[in-house]
Amino acid sequence: MSGPVPAGAALAGVSAGEFDGLQVVHYKAGYRYQLTEGWEMWVASAGIYPVNGPGGNDFVWLTIDGRLIVRRHYAWDGASGPAYNDKAFVRPALGHDAICQLWQLGVIDDAGRRAADKLLGRMLRNDMKIIANRYPLVPRLALKALAVVRPVWVVPAVQLYSRYFAGKTENPVLEAP
Repeated sequence: MSGPVPAGAALAGVSAGEFDGLQVVHYKAGYRYQLTEGWEMWVASAGIYPVNGPGGNDFVWLTIDGRLIVRRHYAWDGASGPAYNDKAFVRPALGHDAICQLWQLGVIDDAGRRAADKLLGRMLRNDMKIIANRYPLVPRLALKALAVVRPVWVVPAVQLYSRYFAGKTENPVLEAP
């Protein structure tokens, strides 16, 4: 059933009139984070440009000069596969997921998609160093060492995932209840 529930329709355990006009919820599963304000990043230096002019959707846009614009309320799933979700991965995963969405939409080509994987590694290394600098000396040194090693296995894992599992199909729209 889709659309509003007729006024006075009985719902299990709900008195008549309590949910008049109830709408079916349409949603997509699989998100972990959501932006509370817009975010932008220049991705041209990573070799990411639109193939046929600027493009995107209501939440993600790539300008002709390589500026990635991600609008408020954009939702993304964070780290995929074997990668661990922590604060160092939030921003890199945001940029990577937004760029991969542009690839799914046909805004960027396969070379741009591969460049997004490499950019993910550089962003992860950078953000891990920023977080490491917040700690005392010994943990800071360990985290800085990890900042060098972690992207070495994350980027190939993401590339492997994209080669065999990522596609250009959208998540299906689900309904509830």
